[in-house]
Parts: sequence; structure tokens; C-alpha cells
Amino acid sequence: MAELLAKPDVPLLDHLRDVLFLGNDLARRMGLEGRLRAQALLACVLHDIGKATHSFQEHMRAARAFEEAKARGASDRELQQLRQATNQKKAAAYPHALASLPFVLVAEAHLAGEHGWDAPCLTATGAVLTHHSPLGPGLYQGYNAPPDFHPALPDALEAARELLEEMGIGPLPPARQLLGRLGPLLESPLAGVLHDAGMVFASGVKSSLLGLLQAQPVDEFARVKAVLHLADWLASARGSEISIFFLSDGASRVAARVSSLALREFQRRAGGSRSDVLWLRAPTGTGKTEALLLWAGDAERLLYLLPTQATVNAMWRRLRKVYGDEQVGLAHGRANYMLRQELDQDSLDARLFGSAFARPVTVATLDQFILAHLHGRHWEERRTLARQATLVLDEVHAYEPYTLGLLLAALERERPARLALASATLPPSLLALFPQGVLVEAEPELWARARHRLHLRDAPLDGCVDEVAAAARAGQRVLVVANTVQQAQAMYLALKEAIGAGPVRLLHSRFIFRHRQEKETEVASPVPGTIFVATQVIEVSLDISYDVLFTELAPIDALVQRMGRVNRRGHGPPAPVHVFCQASEGAQRIYGRDVLQWGLELLRALPDTPSDADLAEATHQLYERVISSPEWQRDLQAGRDTLREVQEALGCYTIDLSDAEMQQRFTARRGHVSVEVLPAAFREEAYAFREEGEGWRLSELLVPVPVYWLRQSGAFSPLRDLGCLQTTLPYDQELGLLQTAREGTAAYALLD
Repeated sequence: MAELLAKPDVPLLDHLRDVLFLGNDLARRMGLEGRLRAQALLACVLHDIGKATHSFQEHMRAARAFEEAKARGASDRELQQLRQATNQKKAAAYPHALASLPFVLVAEAHLAGEHGWDAPCLTATGAVLTHHSPLGPGLYQGYNAPPDFHPALPDALEAARELLEEMGIGPLPPARQLLGRLGPLLESPLAGVLHDAGMVFASGVKSSLLGLLQAQPVDEFARVKAVLHLADWLASARGSEISIFFLSDGASRVAARVSSLALREFQRRAGGSRSDVLWLRAPTGTGKTEALLLWAGDAERLLYLLPTQATVNAMWRRLRKVYGDEQVGLAHGRANYMLRQELDQDSLDARLFGSAFARPVTVATLDQFILAHLHGRHWEERRTLARQATLVLDEVHAYEPYTLGLLLAALERERPARLALASATLPPSLLALFPQGVLVEAEPELWARARHRLHLRDAPLDGCVDEVAAAARAGQRVLVVANTVQQAQAMYLALKEAIGAGPVRLLHSRFIFRHRQEKETEVASPVPGTIFVATQVIEVSLDISYDVLFTELAPIDALVQRMGRVNRRGHGPPAPVHVFCQASEGAQRIYGRDVLQWGLELLRALPDTPSDADLAEATHQLYERVISSPEWQRDLQAGRDTLREVQEALGCYTIDLSDAEMQQRFTARRGHVSVEVLPAAFREEAYAFREEGEGWRLSELLVPVPVYWLRQSGAFSPLRDLGCLQTTLPYDQELGLLQTAREGTAAYALLD
């Protein structure tokens, strides 16, 4: 058996044993019993039996020779030759997951017959076949040759059977008897077996094997595959304990973190609640996050969801201080970059554990959770681990109705262990959509704070340049918020001309990521006299506090978020808030004329110095009107229907989200779909990253643009060797990407 290798330095049997034992611990921890446990362990012990082929073993021996040469300090020439030989052997190796197919298929069918499992019952088969490649219609097409099995295969198979018996799984026939049953199958092109639509199975069903695998119970397939995948990843990373997937001392870590704080009453009530569903309503800056962590308490797993990458990054840093760096994962489109940049976590395991929600605590965008239910990559692990998690939905008010519909449908199909909804804005009409919870609300005195003085101006925003400049010259820190990037750029240029040498800063979504990070750092600690011009990106992204606000008209919930960026903690007298009520065409396209008009009516009804309670009530009234509108309800139902239709159509398939058309169709957001592009000015730097082995840094140079720009401008072309689009639109470090297309978007959404 020693001659069969799973990895250059790991015998095959040792690896199978490790994965089996870890899988058994995971199955127990995840509540898999009876048939599901048996299928999970069968998958664990047979997932790599297909490595017992001549071609795979030759690849392993070549890889071992390379590693040995490297260890003894071989010459560069010798290492180059050995590396080429290894790569050639790797390319020629038969896919081991496909080679494992006949053994797990026959073994699972045998156990089904022995124990009377319902047919078709191929969950273990599906998990093994897809533990390296997602289940889909093109899986392993083109592999028309039969596998070249090694003579040691029978011994390896018998050892696997004995390991299963140690776990109480069986009975399975002896290896040579099992091989006899397989007969000609072992000499067949297995891809053909997988795709042959005319096969008739013991159940009498005529189908391709791939079709039967697609039709397996989705929940069962996800749980079995999750056990296999997690156990395999852990064993491959030389891990020995499944404890790395679970929190053991969450409550004590949180207690230590808040021990120096004077807890507010609502924080204590949240921490004392044992409700499985919590509704938490508290103004900004009052300690909402601490209340949520106290409620989570001794949760074995915590999944914390937020609307934007910026808010996720901030919470990720914050929770690492509570639970420790190794305990907290990150999941969003730039997670790989952030892990490399801040923690130097460049291993495959670090990325996988984050993207699959495998860390005990994971901070993610809501999109990542929804894509698990739209069958994006690693959906099986994400869904399985999420259902065991304490799930926190922070800033839940920030989502468009289509996204909310997707979310609600996902929660209805698979409830997490516990659920918390939190925001300063939790209207009753919004809460009514979610499972019934216990409402914990900040005490009245916190809502009684009056942090702002309203000034409603019947004029467009661009009429405030002189006032803004005067406020800055007086030493005030001034925040200016526009509704479109184009308007923000114009305001910035006008203010730069008006203020002269004073500090004027601009932030919006169309800077490359590197510049955006730099600008977010700059505006977080403004000196007196600073002018900060921004778009909606500041509403739920930045923890900043300025002295005065000039803002274009927006829905009242968006205005409340903007107002929360001045006099944030309420330590000073009410800060002036100037709302310019002549909405631009861009604002009307983004939010809708009716929503803006309703919001203006509510604004005019507010006192000049509204309390946080006044603002919350106005927001609730707006939501009542918006949520009851036919358009909002239609979009909500569209989200619900989409998730149901996707799950029914896909079954156990994984959707290919590398395809641009699929990305648009199976998106978690509808109102504003964006794609990241590389400005031509940074093309040479991007190629330099690749040449230096730092391709992960490409994220620094990308900027998101609305997907409709790709159709309108003609200024985009693919860079296939970099895996991204290039744009010839001009880019300015001060202004960001300059548009030549018409600004606009189809729906009211708060996106980053």
C-alpha cells in the first residue's frame, strides 16, 4: 500500500483514513445520522480511490522527485527539468474523481439494497464525483478513454472497506467481489457512462447518470458533500481537529471585550434574550454591534452579513479583535485581496475556508449568502454551514425589494439556527416580512437625541458652492453628498476652484480600489476646513463625523444615513443639515419621482431640530407607503420567484458564474449590476503584477462600472490573459473614471 500516494508525501491509505475520521466527527457535529451519515462516510473513504491509476501515481512520483531535488539544493536547470516533467505527468493523469465513480456508485447501490434506502439514492456518488469540479451539464466531457487502474487497486479498495466497517458502515462485499460486479465498467470511458441518456438503472429509471445526480434531494446532497469537502480540506491542510470550524468560547471573548464598557440597558436586554429571532432597533453610534454579539453568546458558528464590501471589511477588522484573526473569515468579491493585504493569508485553505463560510465567524456581503441559494460556487458548504449558524442581518433596511425577495425565500427554505435583524431603521412593515422575533429597542433617551438642525432649500445642490466654501474657511468640516458620480465630480471641481488651496476630497464608487482605500483613510480623520464630496457610498460604509452637511434630496432613510455622518455621536449642539430639494434627473432615475416626493412631504412635516425618534418615525412612514406600492411588491415577488425557479431548474447543479450572461441572470441585485474593469492607464502595472507573481494585486487596479456601459460606450475590450475587461475611458486620480455614457440606473438601491 505504501506505493500508492495521495500526495507526494502522503500515502493514499493514510489520507483516506484521515478524511474518514474527520468526516465522522463532522457528521456527528452537523447532526447527520443513519443513511446520511453512512453516505457521507462512504464518500469520505472512497473520494480518492481513483488516485489508484498508473497515470496519477506517475504524476505523484514525479512531484515527489521534484520536492526531493528542491530539498537537496538541486540546480536551477535540474529543477526546471523536473518541474516540466511533473507538469506533463499532471496533464496526462486521469481525473481521479471520475476514476472513483464506479466504486462509490456500486458501493452506494449495494448499501441502498442492504438497508432499503429509497432509490435513486446517489448522494455519496454525486459528492465524490464533484469534489473537485462542480456538478453541471459539461462535467468531464471529453474524457473518452477508460482509466488505467494500478495493480494495487484491490488492496486499496479492501483497506477502504475495512475502515468503513470500523465506523459501523456496511456490509460491503470484499474488494475483489466488488470489482467482479463492476466488470466491463472498469474498462469503459467513464465520461460516456456519466452522460449516456439511455442508461436504465435498478430503479427502472431511464436517464443519464448525470441526470440522476442532478435530481438528488438538494439538501441531502449539500450536507453530504459539505462533510466530504470540509474533511478533505482539513486533512489536506494537515489539520487534525474539526474544532477549527466551531467557536468554543464566543461568549467569554465577547464578555472580555465589553468588560470595560458601561453597557446600556438595551445591550443587556439583547444579551439576556434567549429568543431564536431577535429584532434590534437602535440609533447609530449607540453600541448596536455589541448588543448583537452579546445576544449571539455561545453560538458555535456566527455568520454576520452586511450590505457592502466596505462595511464588511470594517466589521471583519472589528470582529477579529473580539474572536482572533484565525477565527474570523471574510467573504466577498475582493476577499482574496484583503486576506493577502492585511493578514498575508495567501494559502488556498485560507481562501476556501472564507468563501465557503467555514471559519467559526464569517463576515460577508448578503450577496454571498444569496448566491449560496442561487447555486454559486461552494453553495453546498455555504448552505450547510449557514443553517447551523447564528445569522446576523445588519443594516437590513438597505436592500432593494428584489434582493429582499431572494433573502426571504432563502430563509423560508432553510432557517438558520438563530436569526437577528438589526438597524437604526427597522420599520414594522419591513419586520412583518421576516420570522416573528423579540423586539429589543434602544431606551427612549437615546432616541431623544437631537443631533441635527434641518434647513430645507428649494434649489439644486450645485447652488451651494459658495456656502460650502465659506463654511470650510470658517474651520468647519463639511460633508457634501450628491446622488450621482457625475454630479459629485462636478461639485468637486467647482469647490476646488472656489476654495483654492484648502483640502477638498472626493469619494465615489468609480475609483480604482487602491485609490478608494487611500481616500477612505483620508476622509476618516478630517482636519478643520476639510470639504468631503461623496455619493451614496458614505451611507453605510464609513465611520466618520463631520460638522455640517449639504445634500441633494434623497429618500428619507438615505437622508437619515447621511445625517448620521455629521455630529455622529451627538456630543455637540445640533449640526446644520442643508437639504437641496430640487432633485436632479439622476436622482429621479435612481430613486423614483414618487419616493422622492413622499420623502419631501415627510421632511417638511419634521421639526427643525428632529430627534432620532422623529427621523425613525418618518422613515417608518415612508416604508409603509413604499412597501405597499404595486411596484415594490412586484419586485419582492420577483425575487422570491427567481430563487424558487433557480433551485427547481438547477437541482444539484452549480451555476457557472464565470459566464457574464449567467452573472446578470443569477445576480443577487437587480437594480444596479456592475462589472469591474481595468482603466487602460494601469495596463502596464497589471501585467507587471502578473510577471512578478502578484496577480492577486490586480484587484487594486479595477473599478466597477454599470453593466449597461458595456453596451453603450464601445470603450471596453477583453484582456483574456488577465481575465478582465479593459476600458479606454479616461481615468483621473482625483476624479476617478470619467464617463462618456449617460448616468442612470433602474432602481432605488444602496450599493457599493
